[in-house]
Amino acid sequence: MTYTINIATENKPGVLYRITGLLTKRKINIENLNAFETKKPGISQITITADIEPTAIDTLVKQMDKIVEIVNIKYHVAHR
Repeated sequence: MTYTINIATENKPGVLYRITGLLTKRKINIENLNAFETKKPGISQITITADIEPTAIDTLVKQMDKIVEIVNIKYHVAHR
């Protein structure tokens, strides 16, 4: 199933690397990735769309949420 994961994170080096590393470990291919700085200073928004097993999405998001710089993370089924 295709999911979109929306992540608000502190804009610091290495955060995107750690996020994508979690996907790489699970052999999850990213279909789309968008990252930009928000109006709030020092905060970036990362949006990732990927094909993820429904049984794996909760665990993946919980692991991403352990990354200290992540401020907020949400996901939903992607609409095509």
